Amino acid sequence: MSNILLIYFSGTGITQHYASLIREQFEKRGNCCDLIDLEEMTDLPTLWQKKPVALNYTINAEAKRPLSKYPWPYHDLKRALRSAWENPLFSSLPADWEKYDLIGFGSPVYAFRPAPVMIRFLLDLPVFNKQTRAFSFATHDGAQGDYELFMKYVLDRKGFNYVGHLDQSFIYSASYVLRKRCDHLKAGLLLAKKNRQAQVEINSFIDYIDSFNADSNYHYPGPGTLSKLAGIPYRLLYSYGIDFLLNHFLFGFGINKDDCILCMTCVNQCPQGLIELDDDGYPIRLYHCMYCLRCLNWCPTGALYFSQATKGKAGFPGLEVLEDAVQQKDRENKLSRT
Repeated sequence: MSNILLIYFSGTGITQHYASLIREQFEKRGNCCDLIDLEEMTDLPTLWQKKPVALNYTINAEAKRPLSKYPWPYHDLKRALRSAWENPLFSSLPADWEKYDLIGFGSPVYAFRPAPVMIRFLLDLPVFNKQTRAFSFATHDGAQGDYELFMKYVLDRKGFNYVGHLDQSFIYSASYVLRKRCDHLKAGLLLAKKNRQAQVEINSFIDYIDSFNADSNYHYPGPGTLSKLAGIPYRLLYSYGIDFLLNHFLFGFGINKDDCILCMTCVNQCPQGLIELDDDGYPIRLYHCMYCLRCLNWCPTGALYFSQATKGKAGFPGLEVLEDAVQQKDRENKLSRT
């Protein structure tokens, strides 16, 4: 029996769901698996804001479409990597995690990288002893690029013995902020299908972990030469395409004050702590964020929007709603057969 720890950040709940599936399969093999939400482990907004690392699309948005006249002093990824330091807040973790045989770090994929808040946490970790095995896991929309290679680089640098990677595309939740409605049953059936696919992949990964020689060094081979050449136009199209779509259909922050009930859900739930209250008590965001979409999806009245393209749209209702729709349909089918 092994002791496993899974640490994750989840924007809309999908990575949390994936982490739960991973834990379930590990525990079915007789292992003990602990699950930690990064936001429950530390004050994530404060941690991130001390050295606010941001990905290029956020930095570009600050330059092209500033939300205020006072730009936020973001650190780009190269600068963040150069200035990585051991945060005293986490100095006890090597001793605290000594009981674990394997540690997994999970995040949604943002422009081929982990969420900036997860990057900040990883860079603030102390250096471990090269004996603690670690792996990465991710949820994405079908394109994760060199996410695995980046995670291997960071975890190797932090003294972990990196042993591999797991990933799964579930539901493209970001698209729902541009849709007029969300078909809960259709999305729920897709989720069930993706769950089955994920379970197969997770079990294959566990088979690999069980046979892995802890004294060996994991080597990420990367794509071959032909794959690299073929991937160049794809990466350019994806990167510039995403940047175009975000700039024209997403970036911004607005509120329908007539619908806002001043519940402060968006303020309390922003993982970067970038939403505050204006002089009238309404939420406002003066800087571009990583656009995890949580505030938009969690607003109970749909009062928030980013650009006009997201105004009055469906939003992502959460995995529980999709699962309930499938269960309700199953109950109706059973009643119709009796």
